[in-house]
Amino acid sequence: MNGDFDADRIRQTSEDLLEREFNYKEALRLLLDWQRDREDHHVALPARMGTSKSYLVSASLGWIAANVYFARDLPIFKKYLRKDSMAIDINDVTTAYLQQRAPDYTRQLPMAMYLATRKHHKFPSLLLVAYQDWVYDEAHDMWDPHGRARENSLNVEGLDTKACVVDLDVANTQYFALDGQHRLMAIKGLKDLLDNGRLSARKKDGTAIAGKDVTRDEIEGYFEEQGLDPNELQSTMDEVMGVEIIPAVQTRETFRESVSRLRNVFVDVNENAKRLEKGELTLLDENDAFRIVARTVMTKHPLFKDGGGGLNVDTKSNQIPERSPNYTVLNALVSIAQAYLGERPEFNGWKDTVLDLKGRRGVGPLRPTDGEIEKGLTQLSMYFDALAKLTSHQSMILHFSSDAQEGKSPAELRGGSDRNILFRPIAQVALARAIARLQKDKGADLGDLMEILACHEESGEFDLANKKAPWFGILCDTIEGKVRRQKRYEDLCVEMMIYLLGGGFDNEEQRRKKLFDGFFEARIGGEDSGEPVAWDLSGHLKTDDEFSLPDPWR
Repeated sequence: MNGDFDADRIRQTSEDLLEREFNYKEALRLLLDWQRDREDHHVALPARMGTSKSYLVSASLGWIAANVYFARDLPIFKKYLRKDSMAIDINDVTTAYLQQRAPDYTRQLPMAMYLATRKHHKFPSLLLVAYQDWVYDEAHDMWDPHGRARENSLNVEGLDTKACVVDLDVANTQYFALDGQHRLMAIKGLKDLLDNGRLSARKKDGTAIAGKDVTRDEIEGYFEEQGLDPNELQSTMDEVMGVEIIPAVQTRETFRESVSRLRNVFVDVNENAKRLEKGELTLLDENDAFRIVARTVMTKHPLFKDGGGGLNVDTKSNQIPERSPNYTVLNALVSIAQAYLGERPEFNGWKDTVLDLKGRRGVGPLRPTDGEIEKGLTQLSMYFDALAKLTSHQSMILHFSSDAQEGKSPAELRGGSDRNILFRPIAQVALARAIARLQKDKGADLGDLMEILACHEESGEFDLANKKAPWFGILCDTIEGKVRRQKRYEDLCVEMMIYLLGGGFDNEEQRRKKLFDGFFEARIGGEDSGEPVAWDLSGHLKTDDEFSLPDPWR
């Protein structure tokens, strides 16, 4: 048997197979190169879902900007365009042909700036509809006597059973964005900026806003500040993105059937899409330093651990239900980071946006250096270290670390007999704002402030619904006892905390009077002889001349 083994023959056969595979790949590469060199011809992969056929190709941003149009540019809408804006008049005629909603032009400038300035920018694929002139010509030969299309409104040349060539012939075919009009708007806006040196901010209907534009010089200056080559800006239009093309009319389809199909596609694509919630954005954001620091503290600080390897933070909701097992919400942690760190000079730059587009809808924050983020993380961790020493927070930590056998859960501290406001996001944010202001304006020590808090918490002065506590009325509705979450009550809560923790407003009579008026109004419980009366800290209804602010806590 060993004599039958011919090593040389096997080696030669193997080499022949490898050479043949190489030749196949080389031939395929040459054919694909030849295909790509054919102007306006793109290799495409066909797709099909339901009754809709589509073709997946890639195209440069420059080609898209020059050759893809908005729905308003469809020939059928030409005589219904408003002269003073970029909108279509809605009437009995246009309603019959509309296939998508009108775009919001306030988004053009920030999205164009996103493309221009973000290193890691990325757009999802555009969904385009291919029209040809005959589509709107009922008498054209492409419609049979029964009003059905003889072929697609897109030129497709088959390659094999799985691939084809789409003829992106702009002379005979027009392409309109069915889904992705705002992405298209951004691409066209960037091209305008590069070609004309300026891009205007616009109102929702497309009307330009005078004096609120961005120039190419500004962006190139930003590139230089960031140590980037300004020449890279021009190359953006050479970038390539995905495009999915649907024929406006498919073979054997009537015009009305085509409109109905496209409408359904648009609704299906958008109805089933889900926008990211704020908490989900925070978990993913790599530019906003406040979000980065907040989510990092959330995952590392013991105050936010649930004892089982998870977190006692709700990362999706904005509010905490009374019986929730969670301590707070991620959005509140972001607000705390913004409030506490934002008052410190070393973190002022964290509020800056790309190009600082004041009044022009900024593109978003600039990511600081890793060193700056680490400093912010240290400062915010120190704040939560101090907060964790409060008796209530120690009880919560014990509850989770002892497998719920000791201590109190957030739900017990928030509800029941405690109703502790420090387990509600609005008060958590207000406290951070107040302490940051006291540290900045009065040089207050964080440890001293927390000792004062601890003392008054143990005496029950953080009870939400207790008429003898300051927060009744400010954070608690005086009639129904529900939590007040409006921004004006959060602001009033901040001012009251500054007043209590900071020793009052003895030399600021106007500020004291404003706090008095706000406190009285928040605690109004009825009228007496036509005069409003409010719950005093004694637990009785008093007129404003009998009413008083609480005594400062220091």
